[in-house]
Amino acid sequence: MPQSASSCPMFLLHAASELMAEVGYGAMSMRQLAARVGMQPGSLYHHIASKQDLLLDVLLDIYAQRVEAWRLSTYSRDLQGFLQFLLARQRTHPAEQLLLRHETRHVDAARRSWLLQARQRLYAPLCHYLGASRHGTQAAGVEDAMDLGEAILGLLDSADALRGREHPMDEAAIEAWIMRMSRRLAGGAGAPALIHR
Repeated sequence: MPQSASSCPMFLLHAASELMAEVGYGAMSMRQLAARVGMQPGSLYHHIASKQDLLLDVLLDIYAQRVEAWRLSTYSRDLQGFLQFLLARQRTHPAEQLLLRHETRHVDAARRSWLLQARQRLYAPLCHYLGASRHGTQAAGVEDAMDLGEAILGLLDSADALRGREHPMDEAAIEAWIMRMSRRLAGGAGAPALIHR
């Protein structure tokens, strides 16, 4: 299983990412993509097997870029630092966020497991920081951390809605709200000190 999009040339990945962000995966045609990169439509298939494979490569590349960006970042290696990283990435790379949110649903069942593994790699630190505070059996801690992680990711997804509403919240207020609500979720599960006040 690929960890990142290694089979597709970067120029195609970038062009496909831009086009999907502009018109959506469903509306994007291979003819449009070929025109964007200055190729004949049939020539694309020397580089990619199908439109589905291209979508998977684009999404895997986004996850791989985020994993690498976290690895190289200077954010604190705790829950607060990871959430700050994810919020900053959302804000500075809105096209990535758009593709992950709206185009993932188009990945077919045969390819979905690759995408789920890439997602788990990205969010492993979140589960680690939550799981490190758990008490009781290891299995219960892992399951609780995963559930908490999904709830916190739901909060993070709401940040875009807060930015786009009629009277948008500023970034500092969004971050404060995400941290406060995450602290409540984590604290309710017995981890009150995971996010600093």
